[in-house]
Amino acid sequence: MIKKQNFFLHHKKQIVFALILLAASIGSYLSYNWLWQDTQQTVLTQKAPTEIKGNIITLRRLKEEYFVDYHNMFSPVARKGLEFPESITLSYTIAYLHEEMRNAAKGKMLEYCIFDNKDNKLIGYLDIRDYDPTDVGQFGCWINENYWGGGRFKEAVDLISKAYFKLHPNEQKYIAYVRLWNKRSYHALKKCGFLETGYYYVDGQPGGHILEFKRP
Repeated sequence: MIKKQNFFLHHKKQIVFALILLAASIGSYLSYNWLWQDTQQTVLTQKAPTEIKGNIITLRRLKEEYFVDYHNMFSPVARKGLEFPESITLSYTIAYLHEEMRNAAKGKMLEYCIFDNKDNKLIGYLDIRDYDPTDVGQFGCWINENYWGGGRFKEAVDLISKAYFKLHPNEQKYIAYVRLWNKRSYHALKKCGFLETGYYYVDGQPGGHILEFKRP
């Protein structure tokens, strides 16, 4: 015991110096890891095109100037499919869209407003979020019921999927969850190329379909 104490006393400076170097190394690693992740998120955000033009519709990244048009087109019918409240205020919509923009800026999701090419009106919105096992699916989309049909939904899915897989070269798929009662959305997703893989459960009972859109 005395020899151990003498050893530590004799090498006290060296031990302190080694501990300082170790702390500095850990700090540098954490700083580098944080910067790398932050850079990756910034790069993904910067690479995402601000506009993607299709034959029928055009996708444009969400902006504050679109908030009122978004609110006006986000009808009770469109909200029902996404299980939003039956009635919402403009303040509710603005707060929700600000949160969407914050998540997009952090690289957590890819989002676009859908514009009809014929009249250049905002008619819907769609996004693909990062995979989160605690969240219900990655994909969300709505189109105002006055613009259903005509291939708008399919083209919107095709355009955002190409952008998503280009931004995420290591991802092979993304997931959509659809409630059992939401037959229209279920069939629309199947027509767009989503493949059903099973059910998700709520309180031990099937709550909805799990569908995957795979990299072409």
